[in-house]
Amino acid sequence: MLATTLANAALPVVSVDGDRLVAGGKELRLRGINWGWWQLSGTRYTEEDMRNQAEWGANMLRLAFTYTDVENKLDEIDEVVQWAKKHNQYVILDMHVVPGGQNPAHYTDGGKNLIWRDEAMQQRFLALWQTLAEKYRDEPTVAAYEMLNEPCSQRPDPALLVALAKRCHAAIREKDPKKVIVMTGDQWGNARDLKDEIKLDDPQILYTFHFYEGGAKLGWLRNVNDVAGESGTKDWTFFDIPITPTPEVREMQILLRSSRNSGTAWFDDITLRDGSGNAVRAWTFDKNSDPFWVERAAGKDSGAWDAQVGRDAPGSLRFEKSGGENYNGWISPRIRIHYGQTYRLQGWMKLENATGGSYPAAALWGVVSADIDRDDLRRGIQPALDFQKKFNVPLWVGEFAAARYEGPENYQINSVAARIALFEEFGIHWTYWNYRETTGPHSMALHAQKRDGGEHPINAPLLALLREAWELNRQTKSGAGSSHSQKFCMDCGDPAPLSFR
Repeated sequence: MLATTLANAALPVVSVDGDRLVAGGKELRLRGINWGWWQLSGTRYTEEDMRNQAEWGANMLRLAFTYTDVENKLDEIDEVVQWAKKHNQYVILDMHVVPGGQNPAHYTDGGKNLIWRDEAMQQRFLALWQTLAEKYRDEPTVAAYEMLNEPCSQRPDPALLVALAKRCHAAIREKDPKKVIVMTGDQWGNARDLKDEIKLDDPQILYTFHFYEGGAKLGWLRNVNDVAGESGTKDWTFFDIPITPTPEVREMQILLRSSRNSGTAWFDDITLRDGSGNAVRAWTFDKNSDPFWVERAAGKDSGAWDAQVGRDAPGSLRFEKSGGENYNGWISPRIRIHYGQTYRLQGWMKLENATGGSYPAAALWGVVSADIDRDDLRRGIQPALDFQKKFNVPLWVGEFAAARYEGPENYQINSVAARIALFEEFGIHWTYWNYRETTGPHSMALHAQKRDGGEHPINAPLLALLREAWELNRQTKSGAGSSHSQKFCMDCGDPAPLSFR
């Protein structure tokens, strides 16, 4: 095995050269896997996992740790680095959770999202990165420092992220003037978030984004809260509807419906909240009905924006005399949602001489085909490619994946293969999410574990796919010519023996 023949050989230092990474005077492509859920929820990693990924052909891992691991378990972080050094794997150190949290997701310090405005938390954050930089400045196994994962300052511009990143960059450079630093965009770090403002004045920056979205062919699955509804005359009444998506659900549309109503119904101040209580979307309708539209054909049974009536201020969505149809409704654009959270659809409804039933509901959409829309993937990744071309910088997809539960059989394999093909076409570095986790055998994990210490069987089809992709590392290292692979080619004919098209 390559991992055996190179055991204990010192890895060359990684650096940025234009839009490439280089090591030991040669171009380096990073193709690996995330060690996510590290130290959390019963997830366990051992040296055997490092040995396995090296034998499978991977050349790096992204170690996702929390700030408390640096404070309390730095020796365990170092243990992973030493395993990686022994088995010739590069490590990118990813501070997955920063002091106070860097986004509204519950896993980041309870979703409090304090880092952006809490100076004490920022100082703590900078000090932790100085500790890591001082420790690993002369360790080539550590390829790069990823300052923070999936930042979301909840602003329409990245000013807070850029300010914090510049401070962190300066703190790291005080201790380590050379090692590659990883920078991402605000609003969860997707391809579209690589905006001009985040470009740092340092040639040793690797720009990263996550690429989960796109490619799936979605269809309507069912509605939630399709009920008889309310009638009569009622002043503004608050509603609060819990919505718990099942695993196959990817998107939601809000429905504000009125059925067989010869009177009038109004809806106002609609909010969709996530499991932490944060507003995912909110609409007041003070100026117009955007972005909602009337669900059924225009005419006397249609709704209209009411400039005179509203709960706190004039402006609401109205239905009047909708009895000509079985129902009509206002409908929102589709909203990306995440499995494992319970959402709450909240808002206000007013009725006047209403018959039939008026009520809020939600339409759920999910994956209905194992086929992948590759043009959609290309559109999704294009902002990152534009950023790369404009600034001549390297790109790394720090996370991408599909879960077994998301769609029909073969959807996971087809989705992952199509994304890798895209990364290979454009020379983008990548790490699959995730090696281990305890969310069950139908999750994104390559090798799911049980919280009681047991293990589920390894995801054999996913492993076969990743091994074929990681084989490109061996082809490049051994000088076997181009790292081109028919299987991971967006424009080649159907590969064999497995079909990913």
